[in-house]
Amino acid sequence: MTRPDAQLLIIGAGPAGCLAAATASSVGMTSLLIDPAPAPGGSLWQIGHLANWPGFQDGPSYARALGAHLAGLNGHCSYVQAQVVKIEANEDLVRATLADGTSLVGEALIAATGVHTAKAAEVSWITCTQDFAQITDVSPAALGVRTVVLGGDRPLGTWLRTHRDADRKLTVCHPMRDAYKVDEVRSDARLRLVPVRAVSVTGTGPFGVDVLRADGARETVEADSVLTNIGTVPTVLPGLAVGEDGFCPPAAQHPRVVTAGDLSARDGQRVSTAAGRGAEAALTLYYRLRRQAV
Repeated sequence: MTRPDAQLLIIGAGPAGCLAAATASSVGMTSLLIDPAPAPGGSLWQIGHLANWPGFQDGPSYARALGAHLAGLNGHCSYVQAQVVKIEANEDLVRATLADGTSLVGEALIAATGVHTAKAAEVSWITCTQDFAQITDVSPAALGVRTVVLGGDRPLGTWLRTHRDADRKLTVCHPMRDAYKVDEVRSDARLRLVPVRAVSVTGTGPFGVDVLRADGARETVEADSVLTNIGTVPTVLPGLAVGEDGFCPPAAQHPRVVTAGDLSARDGQRVSTAAGRGAEAALTLYYRLRRQAV
């Protein structure tokens, strides 16, 4: 029989994966935390302002704290810098195949690969011939006087909180499905929120932004800068069960596999929720394996 490299394989070292490793250690389980980045933290390194995790004002400070905590888990968790390209599970073990062709084996696996930023060309409501920078990657000083933001995802609020003193005015064109997200920043006087059905962007700067508003009216907005904030899509590994919405619900997976964090559901994509789902995933597999051993 193949000997496991660790009891638990954790794919993805964002908040969900890190909390899964910490929780697994607290109940005596060994784990391998596998991620292509040189250090744990995942998307935390790109979050300039952290509003929903007590004790930390920004993502990088929380990422550094998670790394320090994992380093002190007395050998229960090892960090593996590698890209997982496929997972497999059978009655006895799980296997994660790496990009170099080697594989790691465990008794159970947590997939916490999260989501990645969608590009403008990947969404049906935007027509354009080029890609644009993500709002979280741009400082106010780099923007022109007239800026259009495509999409109303939550990084918009993060950017506004990070740059509280920025006096830039933003026209935010967003589909109606983003309405509940922009409600969180609707009171910010720097925003003009425009619910839309479709947007077409022409030019190379300045830009012409032709808008079909949600009410059926049309308008053209001139912009010196165009940014994207259109949300994310799941980072799915071959071997995971995928739902109709593209996400990977925990209940649909093999009994030795649990998904956690943003990968597991479209709703509740926040740092605190991801961390909680990671901890819950580790405990779920711990008790599941204990029942099998009895």
